[in-house]
Amino acid sequence: MTIVYRRINHVTLAVPAGEHAKVRAFYGGILGLQEVQRPEALGVVYDIIWYQWLGILLHIDFTPPWTRPAENRHLALEVKDLHAVRTYLEEKGAEIREAVPIPDRDRFYVLDPFGNYFEFIEMKNS
Repeated sequence: MTIVYRRINHVTLAVPAGEHAKVRAFYGGILGLQEVQRPEALGVVYDIIWYQWLGILLHIDFTPPWTRPAENRHLALEVKDLHAVRTYLEEKGAEIREAVPIPDRDRFYVLDPFGNYFEFIEMKNS
């Protein structure tokens, strides 16, 4: 199977908890990125700010790393036929992790052999 990648959906960076003012001053103020609303489905599970950046999203995650270790930093890739991609990755022995459900997208995480996270996403309206 060949995975059909559509685009990079987002990049997530981890920063220390409580540094919201510094993040907004740098990313919104200095870099001039536009802050956007994140899905309500993420609720209080994630302490995160989303920015629009070059047609993708930049997620700044304040969740302490000891809560969700490597998941705090990851690259998210939109793909075609997420179900088939997941089946293929499982057949190849990839380590799959579930993601918090968001109504407008299906998604899961896969870990590389070194523990780096990649989020695979398929938007429901695409």
